[in-house]
Amino acid sequence: MNKFVLPRTVPRLLFLALLLLLPAVATAQALPPVADFVRHLDVRCYRIPNQPPLNLALTLDHLNPVLVEKGFPREHVVLQQPQQLCVPVRKNNLVPPANVQQFIRYVDWKCYGISGPSLDFPLHLDHLNPVIAGMLGPSLDVTVREPQQLCVPVRKNNQFIPAGVLQLIRWLDVKCYRIESNSTVGGAIQLGHLNPLFNPALQGAQIVAPPHQLCVPVAKNGSIPPDTVFNHVAYSDVLCYRLQGQPLNMTLQLHHLNPVLQELGLPVETVFVDQSQELCVPVAKNGQFPPTGTSGG
Repeated sequence: MNKFVLPRTVPRLLFLALLLLLPAVATAQALPPVADFVRHLDVRCYRIPNQPPLNLALTLDHLNPVLVEKGFPREHVVLQQPQQLCVPVRKNNLVPPANVQQFIRYVDWKCYGISGPSLDFPLHLDHLNPVIAGMLGPSLDVTVREPQQLCVPVRKNNQFIPAGVLQLIRWLDVKCYRIESNSTVGGAIQLGHLNPLFNPALQGAQIVAPPHQLCVPVAKNGSIPPDTVFNHVAYSDVLCYRLQGQPLNMTLQLHHLNPVLQELGLPVETVFVDQSQELCVPVAKNGQFPPTGTSGG
């Protein structure tokens, strides 16, 4: 009686099938708790000079619950000249936990000039990063005025970003408003780059008071972040201080990550990034702190 024998090609096919599954498993990074992610959302912003305006019209909706509950309407803006590239940094000796750093290290924002009506809205802000809270004080009060920038997520130099990370950072768009504050606290700080393209060594810099911008999460053209990452995005508010420090002086290629801008087919842009201008640090608004869990909206 003849025994059934598997064709010699079957083990090879099974091996190839496993190889195809491995990338999906390897890139399925578990999302960190919302509060942990936001607490380490610190970015250093550098000037992008001599770039043409984009002249792209967009509709923006607020995502942070404080501004949503206030009922601020959607706003129509036109993206003008690119002004800054903001890149993730660590402060002093505080290193984000590994499960947070694998996401934060790829948060890069390209900031375009915009204009619009003033909100004239008072807010109480609490610093979330422990280094900044200890250095500049735990809280402050500000008044939110007119919008100045829209910062959108980008990839630098076609850098590989794991799929599990990309599912979050591609939705991180923030609208930056001019603010007024009586805060007078600044000081010296050490900043180290987190993005793999840059030198991670700590550099000395000087935070200059008062803070001058508040950046709040928004959705573009009605494209709302999925539930899985909604809270991570909705609580990603940062307060921006002027910063004196070393320039970057690098030429970079920037690729848009947000689905709305990708669908518009915007080209890869080559920019020269020079002067250090800002440090933006995470804050909570009016006592509404980021959730401690990992779930979305």
